Amino acid sequence: MDANRDGKYTKEDWEIRKARNARAENLLIAVAPGGAGDISASHVAWKYRQGLPYVPSPLFYDGRIYFVSDGGLMSSLDPQTGEPHYAQERLTGALGSYYASPVAADGRIYLASLLGKLTVVKAGGDKPEILHQADFGERILATPALVGERLYLRTTTKLWAFGR
Repeated sequence: MDANRDGKYTKEDWEIRKARNARAENLLIAVAPGGAGDISASHVAWKYRQGLPYVPSPLFYDGRIYFVSDGGLMSSLDPQTGEPHYAQERLTGALGSYYASPVAADGRIYLASLLGKLTVVKAGGDKPEILHQADFGERILATPALVGERLYLRTTTKLWAFGR
């Protein structure tokens, strides 16, 4: 924050920060491998700007990119073109903020909301199909972990394990 490194947060620091934020872009970008130096014109395959999450990472699963943003809005993109299979589709009953990144296994995508709801969505399709929802009654910040045939889910006070 102290851009000029004088040990104080000054008006000059604020203006520098404000200028940087004005130039910032929230986008998902596909970059072709190879190249050297400034490759922003030569190696950018596509950019996507709509409905991107604030915290969770996108998920690449079964030939698609998936992401969920606050409000329970889910999107799926073609990784080759950046074209949406579906965009900002509302997941009924899955409102709230999302900090945990989506995970996937066995044709299912697992989405954990900050409010403590786990939503299981069928992978693929023209829109998200909810297979199951469970409300854990307390916050979920951590990304669920998939280990073997088990799913581990950490809430504020408990660690849950599901599977065989």
